[in-house]
Formats: sequence, structure tokens, C-alpha cells
Amino acid sequence: MSRSHEHHSIATRALLLAFTTAVILLNTRVLGASGQGEVAWIQVGILVVTGFSGFLAGGAVVYLQKEIPLRAMLIPGHSWLIASAVLGTWAGISTGFLPAEHFGAMAGLGWLQGVIIFHSQLLLADHRIRKHNVLQVMQGGLLLAGLLMAFFGMDNHSIGAFVGALAGSLGLTAALSIFWASKLPTVDTAHSPMEVVRKLWKFGRSAQTGALLQMLTNRSNLSILAQSSAGLAASGVYSIAYYGLEAMWLVPRALAPLVYTRTAAEKDRLIRMNATQKALGKALLGTAALLVVAVLIPDTCFAWAFGFDGIQPVVRALAPAALFGAAASIMAHHLSGIGKHHWNAATSGLGLVTLLALAQEWTPESGAIGAAWAASVAAAVQCAGLLIAWWRCERV
Repeated sequence: MSRSHEHHSIATRALLLAFTTAVILLNTRVLGASGQGEVAWIQVGILVVTGFSGFLAGGAVVYLQKEIPLRAMLIPGHSWLIASAVLGTWAGISTGFLPAEHFGAMAGLGWLQGVIIFHSQLLLADHRIRKHNVLQVMQGGLLLAGLLMAFFGMDNHSIGAFVGALAGSLGLTAALSIFWASKLPTVDTAHSPMEVVRKLWKFGRSAQTGALLQMLTNRSNLSILAQSSAGLAASGVYSIAYYGLEAMWLVPRALAPLVYTRTAAEKDRLIRMNATQKALGKALLGTAALLVVAVLIPDTCFAWAFGFDGIQPVVRALAPAALFGAAASIMAHHLSGIGKHHWNAATSGLGLVTLLALAQEWTPESGAIGAAWAASVAAAVQCAGLLIAWWRCERV
């Protein structure tokens, strides 16, 4: 990928970060800590749905670009998107992980988000990096506009207002993604639908198992806190700190898709290793710079901005997770690019087990801070596993 693509990816990620920050500020000011906790829990449900949908309609399409025409993936992918919206939400509610009262919202919004992700991956596979980036930032901007209209234009200060604004932003973004996906190259009729499904499943199951486990590692604390004695308010505090953590991943999240695409297309091991090492250095440097700023902000400033205190101690407890997570993202995308998805799944599973064990032990006594320390230890365990896998798979 060219340097201009890197700059465009980072710039759009920065704009998306600004939109996301504004959305969080609106939610916390209007809905409070408990409202933010409920919103975060609904968003976990959407992520569960997209986690299921990615088994056939996820990142594996980038790796399979060399074997399957991109347009041939559309029908199998969209069929699975519909099924996964229902199955993913039902599974989350049945296990007590998700709130039953928001079944329809999580299933419908998760389906729309899945459509956007699927088409974004197809565009990425077709090397249309800028269109991929635009879809990411467009949805955030539309959500912010919708919330401003609902909260202040219509004076609707409810969870339903957020759900409606999110539905509008996802719907419009999905419509644009459909238009762009319709411009994909013509299908090679030599590939039957069942052959496409078999290949998508063969590679998607390994890749998406890791992605789903990673999502659960990142978000399980929100559900654990919401159902604990600390309640939705603690979940709201943790969600603000975790969004801050994700903000620190501005550079690695911009570079990771480029690492994936570059690695998948490069056959020379030394060239792809050198490129990924450079991306890893940029990711760690960018994250560290933002981390220093975040840990120095006093809690009074967070309280002034969001309307409640207790956020800064959680941010500091998540600081190790920021650096380990940045490195893990780059290495995981490199491993995906060479088809070693099983390593991502294994290390994400190890991280999830670590998180659940420690969060159940530390959350009852320490609340959101205990959950944050559990997340940092889990990130360290996962990063160590990925480093070993990366060395084993690419050693010369």
C-alpha cells in the first residue's frame, strides 16, 4: 500500500474518533452513566451479531481474493448475514450475555452493521482503500447528526432516540456500500455457489473464531459489570474508559487493514516481515503518544466532560492493555494475511479465558477498576501468544 493510503486511513480514523467522542459526550450528558451503560450493552449485542456474520461475510474475503471472484461472494454472504442476525442475538440472550428487551434492535442493527462490514471487506480486497475508509467514518458522522437532531431538535432524551439515530446512520451507510459493491468485477461463472460457500467457511471459520473471541475479550466486562452489584452505572464508567483505550488505537487500527492486504498479496517473506515491523513500530509509537496524554488527564477533567467521576483510575488500569493491544492488532493482521488464522483464534481464546477468570475474581470487590486490570492482563497474555506465533510462522 502507498504512503498516501496510510495517511488517508489515519486521517479518516482521526475523524471517526472525533465523531465517536462527540457521540459519547452527548450520551453521557443526556442519558447519564446508567444510560451510557445500557447503550454500551446494546452495542455489545450488535458486535455479537457481526461476530457471527463474519464466518461467511467477514475478513476472510480479503485472503480469498486470489481464489474467488469478489462478486461471487455476495449471495452466500448476504444469506448468512440474515441468518446470523437472528442466531447471534438469540445465542447472546439465551446465555444471559445480552439484554432480552432489546432483541429486535440488536438483531436489526447488527444485520445492517454486518452488511457494511461485508462490503467494506470486499472493497478492501479490491484495493479500494479510500472507499473502505469513507464507509467507516460516514456512519459515525451520520450517527452524531442523528443524535443532535433527536436530543435537541426533537427533545427526545431516551435510549430509543439513540437506537433510532443509530438505525438511520447504519441504513444510509449500508445503502452507499451496496452501491459501491455493485461495481465489483463481473463473476467468473466457473465458481458454483456451493464451492464459494465451502471456501468461505474453510477460511472464515478460523479467521472469525479469532475475531469473535477477541470481541468477547474486549466487551465481556461490560456485560459482567452490568449484571453485577455495581450495575449499569459501573458499566457506563468502564465503557467511557474503554472508548478512551480504543481512541489510543487510532494508528494501529488505521494500519492493520493495510498490513492485512499487503501481507496477503506479498509472496516474499522478508519483504512482508520488514513492512509489518515498520507498521508495528508506528503503531506502538502512535499509541504511546496518546497514552501519555490520557494518563495525565485528571479525573476532574473527565468528570467535567462526561458528567460523572471515577473514569481516570479505570483509564490508568487499562494503560497496559493499550500497548499490548496495539502490538497484537498488527501481528494478528499479519498472521491473517498469510492464512494462519488459527493462531489468532487460539490466542484470543487464551485472552478470553484469562479475562473471565480474573474479572469474576476482581470485579465484585474493585468494580470497573478490577475489570480494567483483568483486561490488561488478558491483553498481555494474548500479545505474548501472538509474538510466539508470529516468530514461528515467519522465521527465516
